[in-house]
Amino acid sequence: MPQPRKQLTLSDARSVLQRGTARLWSAAQLSNDERFPHVYEAYKAGDYLQSLPRSDVVQIFRARAKHTLLLPDRARHGWSETTACRLCGEQEETVMHVLSECREMAGDRPSGWSYKPASEILWCGDRIVMSTAAKIMRKFLRRAMQ
Repeated sequence: MPQPRKQLTLSDARSVLQRGTARLWSAAQLSNDERFPHVYEAYKAGDYLQSLPRSDVVQIFRARAKHTLLLPDRARHGWSETTACRLCGEQEETVMHVLSECREMAGDRPSGWSYKPASEILWCGDRIVMSTAAKIMRKFLRRAMQ
């Protein structure tokens, strides 16, 4: 009798996908430079990114890949010593903080912008939500770099 399939947690599913993807890329023998266009096209095919302006696509893609200019990502590469928000200084400067929690960005969020996990915002497939998130991220980065 077959065993019932156990439901995977999100972290288990990510691990399975990462291992499978790593095997596929190594079998294809592609360098990182050759790999990037393939990954980018796969992302575009999977949701509404192709309907967004290029500047929004870049912001969403960077946030999904954890290659933003936010301090935790910079600290991971040794480019920053702190991870506290550059505008409010209250919490760690994460995508979630910028999109939903930073009090300095409250006026830039549209009325009715509800608290949602960053993963839901960045992967939801709703072009209006993703475009709004990209615009908020760009405004934050402009202010933080002044």
